[in-house]
Amino acid sequence: MPRIVLHSSDGGSESFNYTISTPTEASASHIVQDLPTLVLLLPISAASPFFHQHSRTPIFADRHLRRFNLVTFDPRGHGDTEAKVDANYGREILADDVLKITETLNISAFHIAGIATGGSVALQVAVCAPDRVRSVFVVSPAPQVEPLEVMQGRQEIADCWIQAHQTNPTEIDEVVAEDGVYGALQFMYNNVLETPLIKALTCYGVDKVRRTWIGDNAHLIQLITVQFFSNQHPFEVSSLERIRAPVVLVHCSEDIVYPRHHAEALLELLHTAIVDAKLVTLEGAPHWGNATHPEETNALLYGFVMSSCDTSKLPPSPEIVESPFLDELAQHGLMEGRLIWGRRHAVRRYRYNNICGLDSETERHFLIIFHRRPTV
Repeated sequence: MPRIVLHSSDGGSESFNYTISTPTEASASHIVQDLPTLVLLLPISAASPFFHQHSRTPIFADRHLRRFNLVTFDPRGHGDTEAKVDANYGREILADDVLKITETLNISAFHIAGIATGGSVALQVAVCAPDRVRSVFVVSPAPQVEPLEVMQGRQEIADCWIQAHQTNPTEIDEVVAEDGVYGALQFMYNNVLETPLIKALTCYGVDKVRRTWIGDNAHLIQLITVQFFSNQHPFEVSSLERIRAPVVLVHCSEDIVYPRHHAEALLELLHTAIVDAKLVTLEGAPHWGNATHPEETNALLYGFVMSSCDTSKLPPSPEIVESPFLDELAQHGLMEGRLIWGRRHAVRRYRYNNICGLDSETERHFLIIFHRRPTV
């Protein structure tokens, strides 16, 4: 994937891994001008392949969504991005990254969608740059203040990871590490843990963070997954009044992290700020519901963006599109092979070398995480 370099406030440089898909290219270096651009923001702990979603309708290989430019990037501290993470890490810093990255990529105006904490960042972007944001789509909107019991759960997950990884990077306590990973998966997906995609995403994620959140840097998980929420101040009505774009909040009905009343409270706050906002429900979906209910999520997102943009210059839906993330996920155990999606059917080319030829370290992580169950 291409990278973009930004200059930091201390005079250094920071490198962000980004992905652009256009109607004709799965992985492009720049957008197609004059087409609507949809910027997708990740939740905490996820990297860009998260938007592969499900083998049936990956968001980056959804024929209808690929009428637009689709853009995402690994936030600082995640995936292949190399950028500073400090004690001030929060939605303001991430929103500033979004604005700098889009400006550097010559994206003057855009629609924005975020999952959970990514949704909070999307709202912050809309507050900071109301002239540039055309619509805001938020799945599993975060509450104004992180609930105490959720913070306690996040802290337990972080403690497990630090205990397992900080002493000696070559001597990882796999049992303790697994407890942390399993707890995180419960937060994200409830008990829907056995799908090939979720297995591959977790394998990919563990592989990436074991290159960064380890040894002397094991504390990064504390800053990114716990301190982030302590740094998140409630939105003021006076700030939300700056938002000019329509907003859709999507509550996932089986979300054990953020029950519906949090989304309703945010909706009321947006209405108080005279923002055009509405709340819809994704039935049966867990916290990261777009990964388990991709078709429903994609349909909501596509309809919303279409209602908020000039459709006169849109091309027809491409006949064939491909996810830019499939190769990476195949290397981490995704057993669907290479998928190219057409209008009436998918052409599957199973690549058994990717299924059976996992490197030993990846295979070991895969087996550890998914073949052992916690003792009851």
